[in-house]
Amino acid sequence: MSAPSKIRSVVLWSLISAAFIGPGTITTAVTAGASFQLSLLWAVVFATVACLVLQEVSARIIISSGLTFGECIAKVFKLGWIKWLVAIPVLLGCAAYEAGNILGAVSGLSLLTSVHTKLLTFIISIAAATVLWRSGYKLISNLMILLVLTMAVAFAVLALKSNFTFPELIKASVIPDLPNGSEWIALALVGTTIVPYNIFMGSAISKGSTISLMRIGLVISVIIGGLITTFILLAGTVAGSFTSFPALAETLQTDIGSWAAWALGIGLFAAGFSSAITSPYAASLIASTVLRSQNKNHTRLVWIIVLVTGFGFGISGVKPIPVILAVQALNGFVLPLLTYFLIRMVNDTSLVKPEFQHAAWYNGVLLLIFGTTALIGINNINKAISDAFKVTSHFEIVVVLTIALLVVVAVQLFRLRRNAT
Repeated sequence: MSAPSKIRSVVLWSLISAAFIGPGTITTAVTAGASFQLSLLWAVVFATVACLVLQEVSARIIISSGLTFGECIAKVFKLGWIKWLVAIPVLLGCAAYEAGNILGAVSGLSLLTSVHTKLLTFIISIAAATVLWRSGYKLISNLMILLVLTMAVAFAVLALKSNFTFPELIKASVIPDLPNGSEWIALALVGTTIVPYNIFMGSAISKGSTISLMRIGLVISVIIGGLITTFILLAGTVAGSFTSFPALAETLQTDIGSWAAWALGIGLFAAGFSSAITSPYAASLIASTVLRSQNKNHTRLVWIIVLVTGFGFGISGVKPIPVILAVQALNGFVLPLLTYFLIRMVNDTSLVKPEFQHAAWYNGVLLLIFGTTALIGINNINKAISDAFKVTSHFEIVVVLTIALLVVVAVQLFRLRRNAT
């Protein structure tokens, strides 16, 4: 492998880190740092590893089979319609995320300028539409690597003011800790990192690549994304509390200096704008794989709908924080199902050739990730029911249902591996 090809792979896979480091990640990570200091840093590490594993599995399936993600699902489960079971909610999720992305980018610019938010919403939406209209991996991935590096620098500068020692950071990264009331934030850190539409987008990126090139680009890109999330959490520890982005900027300005508010604004804008491009772009890729259409007009219509939806929310004046937090819940319904599909597909010998098969212990990691995503999903359903009917939420029931579901999937996996041998 030549150095230029490795660099191109990293640039291409930067789409993934740009997509999951959005305003939702900033909101969740800052809240984690402000409320619980370093206690939930391990959750960021776990989420980063889980994201890397699922993306690698998805890419390996595509490279081995030569099929699209939708075709792989249809082949394994023998039902053409089942791919829509995942694709439709993910497409809806792209539209929901787009609102938060645009509003987050507007919030970032609002910290840097006094221009009216409605005008900023219009400018950001037009800029995103211009990039998407020209489309193509090269333009979008080059822009994404620039925005990712901008985020990294902006939040790294803030993180340097956190005053934690290196041993403290290492300890918090590897030893799980769940202070009272932190369970939901820990789950949210995982949910905001493992984004369902990223798995579809990653599978599209990997088509035609090699395993070695894919791994180089993917590993570097996702690790950078995990580091940025860590920087954001550390910045939150400096703030001490988080209610809104303007309030956070004021706190940072008071405690650190006026430059800190600028760093937050730049980082928040870069996160929102990059995700405002990748979300509709991912939707168009999903549509092309599910519809099996290479017609540019079809895929263009999809990203236009997603972008217009986000623009509509932004121009209506909906506050950023509620929208961003609300769209996090959508992950919970789709992510466990998508993880289950990946487990089934990567263990299907008719789809994944022997030379592309993983070691047996890898299934243990996948089951752990499935259990975590199932916990997030069932918990979100539990919260939705309790909010809708004004009843008490019972986390114990969520845990029991998660364990039962995990056992069912583990038994299926055991039978699948036994039949394969």
